[in-house]
Amino acid sequence: MRTDPDLPRRRHRFESYLLGLGVTILAVIVIVAVVGAVNISDTVTTTDSQQKALAPFYVAPSGWQAKAPGTLLRSEAVSGVPSGGLGWRVLYVTQKADGSPAVSSGLIFAPGPQSPAAPLTGRYVVAWAHPTVGMGDACAPSRTPDVESDVQGLANFLSAGWVVTATDYAGLGTAGTEEYLVGLSEAHDILNSVRAAQQIPETGAGTTMAVWGHSQGGQAALWAADQRSYAPELNVIAVAAAAPAAQLPILIDHQWSTLGGSLIASEVLLSFPAVYPSVAASEVSTTSSERVRELSNKCLHAALIDLAVSNLFGAKPLLTTNPMTVRAWKAAFDANTPPAPSIPTLIAQGTADPLVLPGSNAAYLQEACAASSPIQGMFIGDLGRMKAGAASAPAVFTWLQQRFAGVPMTSTCGTIPPVAPLAP
Repeated sequence: MRTDPDLPRRRHRFESYLLGLGVTILAVIVIVAVVGAVNISDTVTTTDSQQKALAPFYVAPSGWQAKAPGTLLRSEAVSGVPSGGLGWRVLYVTQKADGSPAVSSGLIFAPGPQSPAAPLTGRYVVAWAHPTVGMGDACAPSRTPDVESDVQGLANFLSAGWVVTATDYAGLGTAGTEEYLVGLSEAHDILNSVRAAQQIPETGAGTTMAVWGHSQGGQAALWAADQRSYAPELNVIAVAAAAPAAQLPILIDHQWSTLGGSLIASEVLLSFPAVYPSVAASEVSTTSSERVRELSNKCLHAALIDLAVSNLFGAKPLLTTNPMTVRAWKAAFDANTPPAPSIPTLIAQGTADPLVLPGSNAAYLQEACAASSPIQGMFIGDLGRMKAGAASAPAVFTWLQQRFAGVPMTSTCGTIPPVAPLAP
């Protein structure tokens, strides 16, 4: 029997094909795992036709620039609110970090007609700040079909008789660019959402409130608590933050070249240069502005899949230089790291979080304790799927009840955290 001289070469090609097929299948599995693991928000975007139907609501009426911050411009009822509650999609006036006027959209929820009447002093308010969802209009939580799914603890809050506000942040769903991770802008959006809620008579919203947020929203919540003088008529008594991006310099220093770092970078490369003229995207990234905008406008899961596939085929990280080694960028991140809190504060953190590293918030707690802040740290086991908001919501509900009732908070300062603080 003759031996085929091409057999070894053909066998090698076939084995290479099988190997490539195996790598491709493995890549798909890895991408699915990444998307499942970094499930920061369960937000599901609507179809293009639904977005077109919603779009007119998000166009501000003429003359809105002359309105005071917190002015409610428009509202419409939404359905599917838990605990028999009421809900509205809203458009209201807010301010950017520099104080210039802007428009934000969001959601407002209140107990339903079957609930006890609001007290004469008004109902307590919880202002929710959502995590990273992407910068495209369709990513805005108020534009999604399941409007209440984003707010962790909503059913419990409504059952307790509280009002809940949930800003989208200005520029997310509305005109302009979202000032992503810019603390002052986020704080204005949160506090003005409560002012807007007070203009819907059915809410019965009072002035005593707390702030609650997750990830990006955790950082935003800490800033809102720090900026209480911006809305002096509101009595902000407590803040709870799940896996907050509180220590931005540490997070950026450790994450800039990772998949999660690229996800954050796609939005920061748009937002920070728009706010800080001294920073330029070209100082830290060689990625084209078109590619950055394309990624940032994708909602979370789509952006993660895009990045995972790109990385699989050899794409470089979105950031090619650690921003913490560039003076202007470092200054911008330092400026958006919230100061030590001065009101009762709860930090909840999963011990295996792959994006908001647990050691970064151990460091934040350490610094807050050194400043004698009234703060508690709550580390939640081996929670590695970006679920700190959902996992800690029941405990946050109990914690907020105690704060509204005036129960003194017990600080965890002086205890040893289960994870070591990270340093830049």
